[in-house]
Amino acid sequence: MLDITRLISHRFRGFSEIENTVAGLNAAMTFGVQLLEFDIRVTRCGTPLIYHDEFALDKQGRRHLICDVMAKNLNELGGRFASMPTAEDLLNAAAKHSNQSARLLIDIKDAGFETEIHALVMAAGLGERVNYVSWVPEALYQIHDIAPHVPLCLSHWCRSPDAFTRKIHTVHMAKNGCIPRTSFSYVHGDRSGYFVDGPLKGDLLEILKATKGSVFVPQNMVSAELVAYYHANALDVSTFSYINWPSIMAADKSMNIDLYFIDNKHVFDDLL
Repeated sequence: MLDITRLISHRFRGFSEIENTVAGLNAAMTFGVQLLEFDIRVTRCGTPLIYHDEFALDKQGRRHLICDVMAKNLNELGGRFASMPTAEDLLNAAAKHSNQSARLLIDIKDAGFETEIHALVMAAGLGERVNYVSWVPEALYQIHDIAPHVPLCLSHWCRSPDAFTRKIHTVHMAKNGCIPRTSFSYVHGDRSGYFVDGPLKGDLLEILKATKGSVFVPQNMVSAELVAYYHANALDVSTFSYINWPSIMAADKSMNIDLYFIDNKHVFDDLL
């Protein structure tokens, strides 16, 4: 059986009633989890929050885009907004926890706020314990400008996304495996990513290699050939998401994947 160092707690799911919360972070770190992934969205006023989707429901069940909301109004809005921690609060909680060996995988959902996010990481004293993750290449390019030695991780689709995925995401297409840096520095309030038909190539691949980074891909899209290509380029491959050990062990045996995103706390419990 794999050990805990190869398991990523995905949004701290199962460690608290609500994902992406300080309570979930603390519980996962107390358990001894060594890899913790969480998401950052940014409000209208520029406050980074710990949340995955581009929208949430208030206490009346009304939908609001995170990019349209002011941080000062979170409690007043209620609903899911009332449980969203700021990135500052969560990072400070991680820094104060006794589990000082855990690494944080920070998934940046909105591009254009990298200076502020990295400043919060550094202020919490976590500069040596983070990997920056994103589906948004603009965010990775800009983080690399700010902190060129921090490991970067690109999430991408490695097979053509299905109709449901395309309905809720803006799907961009890499050209001959390359994702060029564009002139757009802001991606705010969108849910988007890139389909790379085959292995990643070009400048972004070289940046991932230079930072000793990795790629994150869906478990139903990954292939042994793709894993071998990334391994040949000294990149780890992580796949998402898993809820039981048989599926993890089957993937490990057939494809030699490095790290696994876990959506069910029972997977961690089975290690005890």
